[in-house]
Amino acid sequence: MTDSDTTTQQPAASSSVAVPETVKTHVASFALLWLFVVLIVAAVCYGALFVSQQSKNQQQIIESLRIQVEQQAQATEARQQMLEDSLDKELVEQQSAVQASLNDLAAQVNSNNARLLSLSSVNRDEWKLQEAQYLLRLADQRILLEQDSQNALALALSADDILRDMDQADLVGVRKLLVEEIAVLKLAGVIDREGIYLRLSALSNQIEAIPFIEPLGSQEQLLEEAEVPAEETLKQKITRNVYDLLHKLSSYVRVRDHGKTINAVLPPAEQKYLQQNLRLMLEQAQVALLRNEENIYLESLVKAQNWINQYYSLNEKATAVLQELEALQQEEISPELTNFSNSTAALTEYIAKREKMAAARRGVR
Repeated sequence: MTDSDTTTQQPAASSSVAVPETVKTHVASFALLWLFVVLIVAAVCYGALFVSQQSKNQQQIIESLRIQVEQQAQATEARQQMLEDSLDKELVEQQSAVQASLNDLAAQVNSNNARLLSLSSVNRDEWKLQEAQYLLRLADQRILLEQDSQNALALALSADDILRDMDQADLVGVRKLLVEEIAVLKLAGVIDREGIYLRLSALSNQIEAIPFIEPLGSQEQLLEEAEVPAEETLKQKITRNVYDLLHKLSSYVRVRDHGKTINAVLPPAEQKYLQQNLRLMLEQAQVALLRNEENIYLESLVKAQNWINQYYSLNEKATAVLQELEALQQEEISPELTNFSNSTAALTEYIAKREKMAAARRGVR
């Protein structure tokens, strides 16, 4: 082989080597292109899958919201139905209550009309009879509850005046019973409770003015403590000695006109206690007076009288108090008082007969 052949073969060898490198380049580019396409397809598939998932989630959310809306609508409808039922029930109850009230009002109107019709048929005499009956019941109440004969007598006299003015022969029997009861009440007398109560109060105020029994040596001590004049004449001295002698003699003798034994003289502390007890006795007599308790009233006055006789000096004031206590003991505070039950019963029977006869006359008409 020559050199020229060798030279010609070398470029051919170089060409055969360069062709595979180009092919490799094209193959690499084609591989990259396919890889890119695959990536794009993968991205498109992922995006489609994501969009499909999101769409499915949104559908679920929409379905859930639709279900909630339906539930709320059902709850609202049920609540509205309950309110409508409650309102209907309350309306029915109110209508029933209003109807009942209207019925009661109609019944009351009818009752009032009946009473007006019955009152319109009552004449003047029947009104007077009712008034007389009421006065007699009040008089009975004054006698039974308050033992007040004065007010009871005034009420009974007023009732008798009403029956007298009616001038009906049928009332003669009723008036006869009433007049007899009035006469018995007049004979019992009128008790001046207010006056007796005030007299006891006046005595209670005079307790401190009554002097107690003085000790035997009290006046003698006062005379001994009296000052003797500095320049005493013989006549004055003789006179003073005579008076002292007479006083000493009189101090050994105490005369009491009631003839009772003299108790021991009370000390000042017990004197105050005695005065307070005397006031309580008089107050107890006042309470017994108001309650018509004659035994307690007399017992309190007698006890106060005995204490004054025992512990007090019987001067003019004490004697006046004792005389007043004696006079109060003579007062009648609980007399036997008659009531008006007979006349009241007779008048009630007469009114019932009149009403029965009037009802019969109305029935005939």
